[in-house]
Amino acid sequence: MAEHGMFNGAQALAANVWDTLIRGLAFANSGWLKPNGQWPGYAKVLENIPAVEDDDPTIRQFREAAAFLPFPQALKTFWPPDPVPQNFNRHATAHAAATTQYTLVNAVTAVMLVVSVLRDIDDMGYPIQIHA
Repeated sequence: MAEHGMFNGAQALAANVWDTLIRGLAFANSGWLKPNGQWPGYAKVLENIPAVEDDDPTIRQFREAAAFLPFPQALKTFWPPDPVPQNFNRHATAHAAATTQYTLVNAVTAVMLVVSVLRDIDDMGYPIQIHA
């Protein structure tokens, strides 16, 4: 899609794949869900993403934190009258489909984000449960 100049479509598809990935991570990790097993929303996901908090982290801890590092920025919400974010943002890609959010840079960022996170979580053996 992107190789044919359809950057808007590439960004939208990458954002949807990334959103599915986030939900798959949540449903495979019960601590990320509500007590009744339902989707908790992005704030709960952000509370549970790995971070390096040790003074002497392992390589695994560092890799996990690095893989999830883009999540807070890409999952920021905005509500009118806040301006639409100019950086790649899942919420803006889904709900503010206009030239402010849909750019070549954001399309590349979205594709890179989903590919890098998919690769890292697969390599680290993170469980994923896609429900459709």
